[in-house]
Amino acid sequence: MKYKKLSIDALVILLVAGVFAFASDADSVRGTHSHDAGQIAQQVTGWQQVNSNGFGDVQTGEVSALEAFNGYLYAGTANSIDGARIFRSQDSVTWTPVTQPGFGIPHDTAPPAILDLLVFDGRLYASTGRGDGPAQIWRALDGVNWAPTVIAGFHDPDIVDITALTEYKGMIYAGATNLISGAQIWRSPFGDSNTWTKVGPATPGTAAASITAFAMFDGALYAAVESDAPAQIWRSSGGDWTTVVSDGFGDSQTTSTGGLAEFAGYLYVGAGNATDGALLWRTNDGANWEQAIDPGFGDPNNQRVEMVFVFQNRLYVSVKNVQTGMQLWCSTDGSFWERANQDGFGDSNNASSNRSNAKADFLGDLYVGTSNVTDGGELWRMQQRRTYLPLILH
Repeated sequence: MKYKKLSIDALVILLVAGVFAFASDADSVRGTHSHDAGQIAQQVTGWQQVNSNGFGDVQTGEVSALEAFNGYLYAGTANSIDGARIFRSQDSVTWTPVTQPGFGIPHDTAPPAILDLLVFDGRLYASTGRGDGPAQIWRALDGVNWAPTVIAGFHDPDIVDITALTEYKGMIYAGATNLISGAQIWRSPFGDSNTWTKVGPATPGTAAASITAFAMFDGALYAAVESDAPAQIWRSSGGDWTTVVSDGFGDSQTTSTGGLAEFAGYLYVGAGNATDGALLWRTNDGANWEQAIDPGFGDPNNQRVEMVFVFQNRLYVSVKNVQTGMQLWCSTDGSFWERANQDGFGDSNNASSNRSNAKADFLGDLYVGTSNVTDGGELWRMQQRRTYLPLILH
């Protein structure tokens, strides 16, 4: 048996351990905003910030959406003054804007926020909202040249937010907020203009209800719905939508929802309760639901579970906390939970995330975007200790 050092093009690397604990990578990071750049090297245990705050603009108060596409990591942002913008990076060190603020739309109608990013049929899609005008969907084949495919809220000016995008059975789905009739779901086989059809039920009496997340589970597509009324969960197998939770999981004070994710045979959904705070519910059959955590993980300042996602065989959730900063928790079985970050990544102004839309797996690393209205939105990368073994040749 021999051990040989191989040339780089023949190197085979075996990843033995990739745990969130706590490497100390001291790389400096450069953030580029338009023509100016700011140097940062901010770290907390296990994490490193990889952008300058607000990508150099304090008015950019949130990194609101993340997506990997064609070798780049894309970051959508929220800026209520100049309009939303999208940045990209190949190495998470140097960031370049790939859109004008608000896609170049005049200031008073420019979309303030990118609410979700999705890759569908070889194109990158971006949905917008949080403004006075109708929501939009833009897309790019190369990540640089963007064109609108939905420019006026599916021809309804009362649709002000397109909050979530997903793909299901070869079609692109969009969750929309209609100020009059409530949450809606639209879909298209191609994503082109004038090919979208409303397939989700309107919910009269729950104005401004929003779809906060989609997820597939047991062959069906689920949607989490929040409003001033009790939280709901909708389900479809490609046809009509049915309501499988209509009463806030039995508590009318549970009105807000977060992300959805399948993990180890269960579907998990984040939620928030006006009295109990952050909640996480799960089901293994789509009908019977149980709590998966103690309310707020025992912290009364934890208001709601926002992100719910799986990364490297762990279930992660984030929790909104405006007092000490957002928290990340993770579990290998959905029952025993461990902390995965320091409160607010060391800054209490990092209070929340845009549900599960502000996370991405890029080149094997986890990235999380934050809302920070004081200093500008931040983007953090989890540092992982990796062990590499030599290739054994006989």
